[in-house]
Amino acid sequence: MTEQLENRKTILLLEDDSALNHAITLMLEKKGHRVISTMRAEDALEVLNSEHPDIFVIWLDILLPGMNGLEFLAKVREDEKYRDMKVVVCSVSGDENTRDTALKLGATDYLVKGDYGLDDLVGKVLSYT
Repeated sequence: MTEQLENRKTILLLEDDSALNHAITLMLEKKGHRVISTMRAEDALEVLNSEHPDIFVIWLDILLPGMNGLEFLAKVREDEKYRDMKVVVCSVSGDENTRDTALKLGATDYLVKGDYGLDDLVGKVLSYT
């Protein structure tokens, strides 16, 4: 358990599907990580303002209510203090234009949910912590 605490990372999870959000949170917590879970980009921006030094990676969905994931990513990259933060996009959209836009905006990676099982997706995101 001590090793788990030493390797514990804080992950900001931005996923609007409540069942998927819950499943991802449980998986990450089971691996010993702290998860700050939000379903709206506006809430995630508030979390960033208060927690940003502790956040190692942002798990970002694209299709969100209100501000979408690309708008959120653009806002994050506009702010100097978040510019180097790792943001991994995990989306159902395999659209090449969306992927290219996310990468141009500074996404660390772009993963299509349907290409991975949930365990593999979690592993890929954790590889960036």
